[in-house]
Amino acid sequence: TQALGMLNSEWINDQAKVFAESLKQKAGDKTEDRVRLCLRRTLQRAPTAAEVARGVKLIDSLQKNEQFTPDAALASYCLVALNLNEFIYLD
Repeated sequence: TQALGMLNSEWINDQAKVFAESLKQKAGDKTEDRVRLCLRRTLQRAPTAAEVARGVKLIDSLQKNEQFTPDAALASYCLVALNLNEFIYLD
């Protein structure tokens, strides 16, 4: 139930959009740089190359297969990042 609440919450979706805008301003135009910064900020560690590649692939897929705009695809990726177990739960 909590996971669905986090994915469907209007508040968290708004925060994902704000986060995406911040990434666009701070990381520049390259999707890879945006994904890397997103993961660094949410995970508080350097992301692996595989993690970055998966993020880029997801954003590209949302744009090509689901016809998301670049902004909507990035915001959706940010929503995913904000729902990662490593972000939500402390070890």
